[in-house]
Amino acid sequence: MNIRNYFLPPFEELDFFCFPHSVGRFTRPNYIPPNNHDVHRETGVRDFSLHFVVGGKGYVEMHDTVYTVKQGDAFLHLPNQRMRYYTSEDDSWDIYWIQFNGRKLADFLLERGFHESSVWFMKEIGMLEQSFLDLMDEIERNNISRPGKISTLTYSVLIEFMGNAIPFSSRKGREKIDRIIQLLPDMQQNSHLPFVMEEWANKAELTPNYFNSLFKKVTKMTPLAYITKCRIQTSKQMLLGSPSLPINKVAMASGYPSASYFNKVFMELEGITPSEFRKNHLYEKITVPTDV
Repeated sequence: MNIRNYFLPPFEELDFFCFPHSVGRFTRPNYIPPNNHDVHRETGVRDFSLHFVVGGKGYVEMHDTVYTVKQGDAFLHLPNQRMRYYTSEDDSWDIYWIQFNGRKLADFLLERGFHESSVWFMKEIGMLEQSFLDLMDEIERNNISRPGKISTLTYSVLIEFMGNAIPFSSRKGREKIDRIIQLLPDMQQNSHLPFVMEEWANKAELTPNYFNSLFKKVTKMTPLAYITKCRIQTSKQMLLGSPSLPINKVAMASGYPSASYFNKVFMELEGITPSEFRKNHLYEKITVPTDV
């Protein structure tokens, strides 16, 4: 088995939000017989531990259940929690791992629903793998000479995981989840049109209630909240890209029937009015004195 791993000293004096104790990847080349990657730690480790499978398969024992994990699956262990996981003998896994900790990290994870050791699958795996690679490349190139950069890249791994993690219990509905993910670009492109839940649910071949529930599980927001964010994004581009376009025209082109309602929604999300946003972000015209 090829092992690319790095073990780092703590930088507690720098009080980072998150920092890795170790990070690496286990890979078995095709020409090497199956190995016995088998980990059993009854009291776990002192840090948070995240594993991400990108090939092959393996098994995780958690909460009296044995989970089969394969490409796109991840499992998170909280500090000092029992750890038992091992690769498949007939299809050895290709797996990344990171052990990390940091200031107020436990509260941060708890507030976002990561309150126990758990198994997840990723709705998108490319960015998480790239985050792992970026972190390992930084350590390989610069060792520990740039701890701030290491902390930043560790945060990137964490956020990519949290942003794409879907409870493993939903995995049987993967096909339905994929339909929702595939709809997102169309929803963004058509966000200026009236939002009708039933129409989008029909496109996903789901009932409106199930569509709404599954959409929230996949994106961490309701379909209408997603449409609203898309509309505000569109309006921002127009506010700055077409400085002379009246606010009521921007509102209508973004999907809002009136400037007053547009102002209200924009204010709720951005904390300022569309006019103030435009004024704050447009470059001020520079007047050059004629006598210079």
